[in-house]
Amino acid sequence: MESKKRNILFRKLQVIAANFSTLRIRNIRIYMIGQAMSLLGDWMQQTAQAWVVWELTHKATALGIVAFLSQIPFFIFGPWVGSFADRFDRRKILLITQVLAMVFAFLLALLLQTHWLVLWHVYVLAFLLGTVTAFNVTAEQAFIGDMAGAGNIKGAIALNNSLNQFTRLVGPAIAGWLIASVGIAPAFWLNGLSLIVSIICIMIIQSKREEAPVEGSGWSQFKQGLGFLVNNKLLRLIILFGMIQAFFGMSIIQLLPAFATIVLKGNASTLGTLIGSAGAGALVGIVIVLPFVQRIKKVCIAIGGAVIWSGIWYFLFSFTRDQSLAMLCQFMASMGAANVLTLSIGLAQELSPVNMRARVLSAFMMVIFGLQPIAAYLVGWGADVFGINDMMKVNGTLMILLPVLLLTTPALRRLKTTVQIPAVRHPVA
Repeated sequence: MESKKRNILFRKLQVIAANFSTLRIRNIRIYMIGQAMSLLGDWMQQTAQAWVVWELTHKATALGIVAFLSQIPFFIFGPWVGSFADRFDRRKILLITQVLAMVFAFLLALLLQTHWLVLWHVYVLAFLLGTVTAFNVTAEQAFIGDMAGAGNIKGAIALNNSLNQFTRLVGPAIAGWLIASVGIAPAFWLNGLSLIVSIICIMIIQSKREEAPVEGSGWSQFKQGLGFLVNNKLLRLIILFGMIQAFFGMSIIQLLPAFATIVLKGNASTLGTLIGSAGAGALVGIVIVLPFVQRIKKVCIAIGGAVIWSGIWYFLFSFTRDQSLAMLCQFMASMGAANVLTLSIGLAQELSPVNMRARVLSAFMMVIFGLQPIAAYLVGWGADVFGINDMMKVNGTLMILLPVLLLTTPALRRLKTTVQIPAVRHPVA
């Protein structure tokens, strides 16, 4: 009996450890070192930026506007980012985008340090950084595949996504401590320095890519990727679940600075712990839960169930007035949310032809996140008008009811997949 239990535990550990096996590849190891530093700084900056906006305005609408400006580039440039990554050298794209992100971080730090920063500066830089990120994320996913090679792409992308969630756990906590201890500007300075490490690591890497002829304009190539999605019934339905999670779930995250201050009566450290708790939940969801969820052949039920799980915890979150309970709700909600987006976007990449992977991924992400900027603004405005807790209740309720309605469709429940779905970094964590 004991031997059987040990064997079961060993097999489970093997499933989890498979995500880290690609570290044996030299280029992957080097890239992940740079990614760890870059992502850590990125989460610090996101936390600090949200706190800057809240300190300047104390308006949830302003938080919504910043989220809108950060995310709208994914919609505006969606038709081109995939074909851009398929057509040009992905390594050079990553170098250019990282350099630009470094410049924006240093500029924000300088404006804060000299007390020249005003709200429109944050708005403009949020849009510029969102534009850079839109091109970076799509190229990054394909570049990881170039480095890993055939047969290793699933593990490499899953490793990258796990790293993203780990830094999401640590970065906001460090940012909260820095803001409370020495001020906001150091979070931006450190992000700029972290990007220098990432740039050096990308320069060291020598990668090969599978060459395939890319014909037509960016728009025509985007339509090819979109056409692939339209003709795939499984992906069409999964898009709906991804849109529900992105539209309602991500909108709750943007309200955390207001929630930490008004509801929990806290400060920047409180915000850091809430975002860190969400990161911890997402990390557990991807590293421990996802490998087993991937084995469910009725993928629509798996994804729909994860949306409902996330919605339940966001609904409960709207009633909390205690920091420990709020952290628990964020942890549990993000554990489900990470699986929704990872499974949805990962499936689109895994089912795509190699020469169309970036195009299909960009089309899929544009469809899922296309309405998210509008949601960001509306939820921020609604929080100011109706109250933070009430808006969270509405979002959580819809995240429960809409997937339930979709799952009552017999054709949807019968859809199966035998594809091993990789984990993919979400662009707007």
